[in-house]
Amino acid sequence: MLKNYLKIAYRNLLRQKTFSVINIVGLTVGLTCCFLILLFVRHELSYDTFQQKFDRIYRVTYLPKFAGLTEPLALTPPPVQPVLASNFSEIEKSARIFNSSATIELRDNRQSQPVKYDEERFFFGDSTLLDIFSFNFLQGNPRTALKDKFTVVITDEIAKKYFGKTSPLGKTLLYEGRHPLRVTGVVEEFPDNSHIHIDLLSNYETMYATESEAVRQNLPQNWIISHGYTYVLLRPGKTPESVNARFPKFLQTYAPKQVAKDIEYKLEPMRDFHLRSQAQATPEAPGRMLYIYVFLGVAFITLLIACINFVNLSTARSLKRAKEVGIRKVLGSEKQQLIAQFLGESLLLSVIALALSFVLIAALIPALNNLTGKELTIGYFLSDIGLLLLFVGIALITGLLSGTYPAFFVSGFQPIATLKGSFVSGKAKGGRLRQVLLGAQFVASIALIIGAVVAFRQLSYMKNQPLGFEKDFIITANTRNEKITNVFADRSDSTYFRLRTFRDILLKNSNIRQVTLSTQAMGSGSVRRSVVAEGHAPEENIFMGTMGVDHNFATTYGLKFVAGRDFSESFETDKTAAFIINETGVKQLGWKSAAVAVGKSINLEGKQGRIIGVLKDFHNQSLQRPIEGMLMTIDQPLLRLFSIKIQSQNRAETLKFIQQEWDRFFPEKGFAYTFLDESLARLYESEQRLSKLIGYFAGLAVLISCLGLYGLVSLVTQQKTKEIGIRKVLGATVGSIVGLLSRDFVMLVVISLVIASPVAWWAMNKWLSEFAYKIDIEWWMFALAGVLAVAVTLLTVSFQSIKAALTNPVKSLRSE
Repeated sequence: MLKNYLKIAYRNLLRQKTFSVINIVGLTVGLTCCFLILLFVRHELSYDTFQQKFDRIYRVTYLPKFAGLTEPLALTPPPVQPVLASNFSEIEKSARIFNSSATIELRDNRQSQPVKYDEERFFFGDSTLLDIFSFNFLQGNPRTALKDKFTVVITDEIAKKYFGKTSPLGKTLLYEGRHPLRVTGVVEEFPDNSHIHIDLLSNYETMYATESEAVRQNLPQNWIISHGYTYVLLRPGKTPESVNARFPKFLQTYAPKQVAKDIEYKLEPMRDFHLRSQAQATPEAPGRMLYIYVFLGVAFITLLIACINFVNLSTARSLKRAKEVGIRKVLGSEKQQLIAQFLGESLLLSVIALALSFVLIAALIPALNNLTGKELTIGYFLSDIGLLLLFVGIALITGLLSGTYPAFFVSGFQPIATLKGSFVSGKAKGGRLRQVLLGAQFVASIALIIGAVVAFRQLSYMKNQPLGFEKDFIITANTRNEKITNVFADRSDSTYFRLRTFRDILLKNSNIRQVTLSTQAMGSGSVRRSVVAEGHAPEENIFMGTMGVDHNFATTYGLKFVAGRDFSESFETDKTAAFIINETGVKQLGWKSAAVAVGKSINLEGKQGRIIGVLKDFHNQSLQRPIEGMLMTIDQPLLRLFSIKIQSQNRAETLKFIQQEWDRFFPEKGFAYTFLDESLARLYESEQRLSKLIGYFAGLAVLISCLGLYGLVSLVTQQKTKEIGIRKVLGATVGSIVGLLSRDFVMLVVISLVIASPVAWWAMNKWLSEFAYKIDIEWWMFALAGVLAVAVTLLTVSFQSIKAALTNPVKSLRSE
């Protein structure tokens, strides 16, 4: 029996080649889209699960309300960790880890030039971190690897990078050109699905030993600075609630009295680090649970569209098999046998589509990685038995569900009616259902098109929105590796003279228009520091974003003044007692106007001076966040980042010149530069990826819908062959026949647009609510989606309609 069913199914596939191909292609594309999204979602949900103590690992979050923050930081002050264990019996282990991008060298007498790299993923950490995280040691002893100062544990990739095939144990790497670090361990690199990636991990006390005296004196008792990450391992059976409840008392005991009441600590579970964390300043950019829901929704929609195609085409095609069913019923076939036959054919199609989708997945994984920024491999896909079984289950369930209605529909045909030839198709025989299902396809496709248009417009808005400063043809390069401890630079630092000399030499080149110095790059935010302003008491704990700049910073970036003046080398006191504030900062301090603000006194953590100018507001961070108060000051020992504005022509020659001079002035630091406009664009990488993904899947949804529409129009034109022939004999034009066949489908698109529009409006409004600066959803976006859907529908329908309309009526009427 089974062999007979398979034989009949195979013959039917060959007999109806066009519809078989359309069904298989549509189902394959739908399954492939669904599986690729599920592969990505599975990867996102698996973050940090490789950690053996995953369920007991927590991160301490820090909310300094006195600084005006409403969301916690993942960073905490350094003195927190040393006193955790003595105050909370629930904590088994705790550890600090501090990211300090560094220049690392290997000096080998056998090499003419030292091997030198800037390492972004260099960390200092307590030795207890090895007891909390699951480091897989390939060489060295985990119990002693970070016991001593000036030791470092490296990954196997870093070992190959510096030492090749030789063992690195006991060898020395030079940190910042001055401090030798002895390699005591080699570990396997954390997988892609980790919230943090550590290439080099040095003993935490080494951090103090390599910093200035100011850092060593300040950090151990600084309960305000957001410095590094603090992780804790709770004892088995203990919960974070009991620790969180006692944090207020803990802060009252240790934190400064004036800020203790405005500080909040909480334990954040590792399972929330990647997708559910509310914390800012995480080690790496986290994912977003909202996007997971969006992707799952898109996966469901594309699979649903593929299933609808299958149902529509199967029920429509089944009308041509009415006589076959009638004959089989007359010959004794029972309804259950017919149902099994048609379900078997449906399952056969789904199995073929499943096999083809696996091939497509292997081919498309690199494209998925390019879109999502992940490092998925075919090995990751094949090694996850649970995921493979899920995919097989989805394909089989899809086949069963898609084939259930056609099977029951066809098996219910009355044999007398089918054999007499009086079987009537149309609305009474599944036509109404096909219209509803096709309408559902259009609704889903149009909603995705609207979503893609809105996402693209928002991304374009963020990229092209005036930021309030010039960003084109500006490169930035850091003379020091970026880290929070730079704020404690030695005030006797004499490197400023070297920086100014380098600047003066660059300005002699005609291809270089401006050069300035600052503590941070534009668009990267600012460091919040304590401010005591005129008219305010110190107890108010006002914190404001600050940036150290040089005299010509505003000129280089084209910043506009609304009151007062810029810094000037003509005024000697500007270096020691002058500040520039932005408009939002004026409002934050409660001053009535920019003009009133000029001349007001400011105390910035001991630096006393007056406001000399007020800048027009500019965006110094992503447009997802509102503009904040900003205070600028000349702080020469802290200046470290060059902004170099170059001419649009001769870029390669200019960069080569800068490189040569850089190597001469800063041999300890490689010349690593970025174009400012490119670094600003990277602020919106996740949104750009979302926009592309929705756009691609919207296109695929439309493609699948078109395949189904093409098949349905083919069947309709076949059913109306004689009607078309009669109309042509009676004088109907090609245009009128095309209009006849297209009218119902176009009307269906219009109705679908009406249904899809409010759904898409709600979903995209919810997404846009995450942005402080966003576009308005306008009527033309819905109209554009409707026009695109109508145009695609007309193109799909017209191909078959024109073909039918041009057919010689003699051929279609010959059988009458």
